[in-house]
Amino acid sequence: MTTAAHDPHEMRGGRDPRETAAPSPHTRRFLRRLTIATGGGMFIDGFVFASVAAALAGTAMARDIGVTSTWSSLISSSTLVGTFFGGLVLGWVTDKLGRRPMFTIDLSVFLACAVLMFFVTAAWQVFALGLIMGLAVGADYSIGSPLLAEFAPTKKRGNYLGILEILWNVGYVIAYLIGYLVNTNWPGAWHYTLAASAIPAVLCLLVRHGLPESPRWLISKGRQKEAAAIVEKDLGVSMDTEDWRSEQREETRYRELFSPDYIRRTVFTCVFWICIVLPYFALTFFQPTVLRAIGLGGSALAGALLGTIIALLGAATGWWLVDRVGRRTILVWPMFVCALMLFIVALGSVVPVWLATVCFFGYLYSYGVMSILPGIYPDELFPTSIRTSGVGLSSAASRIGAAIGTFLLPISLDHLGLSWSMVFMGVVSLIGGVTSLMWAPETNNQQLTQTGHRSANGGKGWFVKEALVPRG
Repeated sequence: MTTAAHDPHEMRGGRDPRETAAPSPHTRRFLRRLTIATGGGMFIDGFVFASVAAALAGTAMARDIGVTSTWSSLISSSTLVGTFFGGLVLGWVTDKLGRRPMFTIDLSVFLACAVLMFFVTAAWQVFALGLIMGLAVGADYSIGSPLLAEFAPTKKRGNYLGILEILWNVGYVIAYLIGYLVNTNWPGAWHYTLAASAIPAVLCLLVRHGLPESPRWLISKGRQKEAAAIVEKDLGVSMDTEDWRSEQREETRYRELFSPDYIRRTVFTCVFWICIVLPYFALTFFQPTVLRAIGLGGSALAGALLGTIIALLGAATGWWLVDRVGRRTILVWPMFVCALMLFIVALGSVVPVWLATVCFFGYLYSYGVMSILPGIYPDELFPTSIRTSGVGLSSAASRIGAAIGTFLLPISLDHLGLSWSMVFMGVVSLIGGVTSLMWAPETNNQQLTQTGHRSANGGKGWFVKEALVPRG
């Protein structure tokens, strides 16, 4: 695996004036379509997770197909476990075979399972289908955002990638709203809630039809002419823009993720992603239960819907800030705020209900701010040859963390109560804050061949000390 050469403008700390030129209408149209196509996968992930959560939140599904507390925990974690294996295995497959073919196959499998969800008659069927849908989602995690990152212009890469995470939250909010309306007005129609993700899956497949392969992946496999044709035809620019010519031909070796040059990046992306999603997935999946434990009573379901909207507002804030203040800032401080908010909620009866509620929603907003970074950081910290492998491994680790959280939270609430459950979640956020403070680099406004380069000192001191600070 060779080190990518760097543009001479980078070495001097200057900027190639061609990078600052506004993209043409043709380029913008293509990038918008690609963003919708990749963001659709993220929308679907949030949508299916909330659909299952909303169906479980009602009583009709549990009564009709015999969902016990054990099956509830298994079903709630099924898509997350599936995502683990999908990201872990299919990310590597995508680095070997290409982004384009896997981009269609994974969503087709998801669509088939979503349709079958309408016909389930037993809890184990929901679990099995959720597991397979998770495999498809895991594949999409490791394909979609790397594909968009490999086309996006350097100056706006954070904004483009951040949209994907916003769409995850949009999908979650819409699905939860649908579930809320069904549970409130037609509780026996939970089949429709489970199968609703088939609709966005069909629309997303239509948008993905005809999209090209990643030029960076083609270059990494020695197919420069094909890459140049795509850059010129689909993006409407020449290979002299951005850092296309700095990409190097490299073999895909999964073990590179654990080599001295990349091991710290691999650990960092796994840890910070786990610490973001483990508390969030658990707390939002069982939001009504948590809010009732806080003391909201009959308004818990409406409060849960409000919480998903607040998280979406936080994500919109993070998206607005990511290319303005950088990645590191909107990761480190929100992580510590999340820990503080959850520790206050853990005080339980010591604080008024309104304060605990405000802090719980404050946690959700802070989560939202940093929630866009799992769609950005991993794409920037690995080279093209192992980018989807790195993203896949990171997303796999995060989903195992999320699955553990969603499996253990209801058990913890039953046996340990609200206070200790929130302490545990707060500790996870605190670990994330400390890890990010020590290790999070700044990749804002850096080209992919620079942020993913093999560190000059064999990986030692790459974080913070070799901070990848913005040029200027």
